[in-house]
This record gives sequence, structure tokens and C-alpha cells, in this order.
Amino acid sequence: MNEKDEDIYLRYIAKEDDKDLEMLLTRYRDGLFLFLLGFVKNEEDAEDLMMDTFAKLAVDKPHFDPDRTGSFKSWLYAIGRNNALMLLRKHKYQAVPLDEEIVSEEETPESEILKNDRNKRLYKALRTIKPEYRQALSLMFFEGLTHDEIATSMGMRKKQIYHLVDRGKEALRKALERMGISDAQY
Repeated sequence: MNEKDEDIYLRYIAKEDDKDLEMLLTRYRDGLFLFLLGFVKNEEDAEDLMMDTFAKLAVDKPHFDPDRTGSFKSWLYAIGRNNALMLLRKHKYQAVPLDEEIVSEEETPESEILKNDRNKRLYKALRTIKPEYRQALSLMFFEGLTHDEIATSMGMRKKQIYHLVDRGKEALRKALERMGISDAQY
């Protein structure tokens, strides 16, 4: 039986069984890390933010209402986004220039995804488009979120997300064409 994430979290709140929180951490660690990396451009900070997000679940036990907040995943990513924005404001964080390589030789969740050459070129093209386009497309294609869930995660209206996705696809298509890739499928 594949139990819903919402149910696992609500059970964690009721019984405080660390196994439930560990299960959610295992499911969302890599995707949340990559999402947060899009904000801070630093693997160490993204890892800290990911752990801070789960620490907030463990300590604060924020209320989850699926009718109001959508899916558990979009709600969790919204908490992570808020943590990232607080860090950026607090430290007046400097983003890494787009032409600077942020991929290390270590085995990280990101390096697993980038092993395939085609994925590397796609990731490189994604890094050249506006950050909000990149976030929306990453959440849609890599994380499988719906427009509603992306809106919750990014703190925007659904209509804004449709525009971001459309403009992001066009920007990505142009970036790939500049790289000599004209047969991209979306």
C-alpha cells in the first residue's frame, strides 16, 4: 500500500513517530535540495535549508490543510522557499553568476541527475534562462507538480504560473537552439 504523504505527516503530528518524518525526508530530500539550490546556488546552503525545512516540521509541526494548501509536496516546497527567502534577505545573498560552474565532481543528488550528457546540456540551458522560468519548469518537469502546486510552492497565482511556464518553455527552446539542439521535446 502506497500511503499518502499527507497521511504520514498527520500521523507524525499525532504520534510523533520519527520513522514517519524519516520516510518523508527520504521521499523529498533530493527534489527539495535541487529546488532550494535554485535559490541559493550553493550546495552547502541548499543542504542546510533542506534540513531546516524538515526541522521546522519536526519542531514547529505546522498545520497542514490539503483543502487550503494543496498537495503535501507543494506545501513542503513553499516552506522551503520561505526559508530560502529569509536566508537571502538576512545575508543579502550573492547569487553565483550563470557562467560559473556549480557542478562538483562529488557524488551528489544533482550529479546523479547530470550523468547523462543530454541532461547536462539541458541543465546548462536551464541555467541561462530567468530564475523564475527555471524554477517553474523544474517543478513541472522534474518534480511533476501541477500548475496549482507550483503556484503554492512559488507563492504565485495559477495564471502567473501558466505564463511563467509558457515563457520558460520558449526561453529554454531558444537557449537549446543557441547550443545547437533543435530537436528538443517538451
